[in-house]
Amino acid sequence: MTEHDVAIARDQIRHLLALYNNSADRGRIDEFVELFAPDGVLQLSHETLTGQAAIGAALRGITGGKRSDVDLLGSRHQLTTSRIEIIDESTAQGWTYFFVSRRGVILQEGTYIDRYVRLPAGWRIAHRRIKMLWTVDGERA
Repeated sequence: MTEHDVAIARDQIRHLLALYNNSADRGRIDEFVELFAPDGVLQLSHETLTGQAAIGAALRGITGGKRSDVDLLGSRHQLTTSRIEIIDESTAQGWTYFFVSRRGVILQEGTYIDRYVRLPAGWRIAHRRIKMLWTVDGERA
């Protein structure tokens, strides 16, 4: 890949990251799920979800009000430092720091540890591990 190709791929992946946060903050689960490869993995601290159907079902349980401990009103995912390494034309990996706030209060801090794959529809998340560093209660997640 040329330097130009690498720059374009990185920009496309940054756009993917923005779409992920925007769709999550707005509870748009169908749009969110499409950002993963069909067999994509979302690895949380308490469970690992494999495939778009499993990811969508788990998140619909949150946004559908089935979990009383989650309130998405005013949710904002803030991305900070992001390092994206292009492996080849169809694979990349990345590390991105984030904060989550709701109604102006920072609730979480962590790192997205990602593997990306380029599919006919564009770059998608093949595997995302969410590494929580801090939560509002002051404990490591």
